[in-house]
Amino acid sequence: MSVQTMTLPDYLFSQLQTQAAALGQPVGELAAQLLSRALPPVEDDLPPAIQAELHAMASLSTDALWQIARSAMNADKIALYDVLLERHGDATLTWQGQELLTDLRTEADALMLRKAHAYALLQSRGVRLPSLEDLHEQAA
Repeated sequence: MSVQTMTLPDYLFSQLQTQAAALGQPVGELAAQLLSRALPPVEDDLPPAIQAELHAMASLSTDALWQIARSAMNADKIALYDVLLERHGDATLTWQGQELLTDLRTEADALMLRKAHAYALLQSRGVRLPSLEDLHEQAA
C-alpha cells in the first residue's frame, strides 16, 4: 500500500484525532476506514473487465451516473430471456438456447452491477436517491 498525503481543515483533523484516540487507533488508519465505508467498493471476485468498468465509473459525471442508474435491458432481449427461461423450465431448451440464456443472464447481471454501483457512487457524492416507491413508479 502506498502512502499519500492530503490536507484537511483543522476542525476535521481534530475530530479525527479525538475519535482515533478514543478508539486507540492511528489517525491515518481511522481515516482510511471511514473513507472505505464512504466509497463504494468493487469486489475482487468479479471478472477483471467488470472490475475495470466499475472502477472507471468513479470518474464519470453525476449525469452519466444517473444515465447508468436509470438504464434498462432492451425489451426484445427481456422477451427472449423470458422465452428461453420458460423453455428451460419445461426441459425443451436446446444447447444453443442454453448458451444464449447464459449469455443473457450474464449481461443482465452485469447491468444490475453497473446500476447498483452507479447508485452507490451517487449516494457517496451526497445525491438524494429515489425511494423504492419512486423506482417502482418509474418502472411502471
